[in-house]
Amino acid sequence: MNLQQLRVFVHAVQLQKLYLVAEKLGITQPTVTFHLNKLQEELGVALFHTKSYHVIRLTDAGRSLYHYASQISHMSSEIASLMDEYRELQAGRLSIGSTHTPATYMLPPLLAELKRQYPRLSIMLDVKPAPPILEKIKQFELDIGIISQTKVEDPELESEMLVKDDLVVVLYPGHPLEQEETLTPDMLARHPFVSHEAGSISRRLIDRWMERHRLALDISMEVSGSEALKAAVMHRIGFAIVSEASVKQDMREGKLNIRPIPGWSSDRYIFAVRHKNKLATPAVDMFWHNLTRRFSF
Repeated sequence: MNLQQLRVFVHAVQLQKLYLVAEKLGITQPTVTFHLNKLQEELGVALFHTKSYHVIRLTDAGRSLYHYASQISHMSSEIASLMDEYRELQAGRLSIGSTHTPATYMLPPLLAELKRQYPRLSIMLDVKPAPPILEKIKQFELDIGIISQTKVEDPELESEMLVKDDLVVVLYPGHPLEQEETLTPDMLARHPFVSHEAGSISRRLIDRWMERHRLALDISMEVSGSEALKAAVMHRIGFAIVSEASVKQDMREGKLNIRPIPGWSSDRYIFAVRHKNKLATPAVDMFWHNLTRRFSF
């Protein structure tokens, strides 16, 4: 079993057609078949249900091998990229995953600084809720994650708490709740609510808050992303609960107002996260250092 055999196997599973594997790797289709046959011969087990490979369907052994082979193949590509980075004076690729708030309000100046120092560095920013970002980090698909979360507890991950990321009630100017001296959960339940999408850490925290207060908010719309949420509030579709960091500029401009969430007890923070065993390039180390130096508690 060698690395090329594992690459061919992984691409065969992902692409499902041997001619596509041949095109991807720059080899002939008979060579692809040879590597797949040789891999099964050396391992002594069947990885596929058919010998012809017209239909790529894995056996239980094949599925088990794919779990590790995909990681080995991905990490071998990272090694090649790392060596290119040293050969080409820090040219390379930095992949960052971020939840909406830090991606919009924290990262742009840091990424601009990074590009000035590494002008040939390719930067990929993947903006998603925290759970898929953490999963991609664990699968070695992302270098660093910057996520809004209450805590990060995973033995595979290294995390650094950066800043507090409080949630607040956001109202449009003239909203009826503006006149209330103190809000209560029941008051909020009587007005239309613009909600985060299911699966986001903010939505999960709000759902727990509703359960704790035995409350059901009147969800008029579900929206992905803080900017879209704020726009919905500005157009008087309802109130929202968003990160305080995302509305500071809008408050200064008089577009939105904020109030504390009644009966709120969850502390949410923005964390920098990376895999403990992932190979760190000089660019990754520099970005992590700058990120934690600028924002860390």
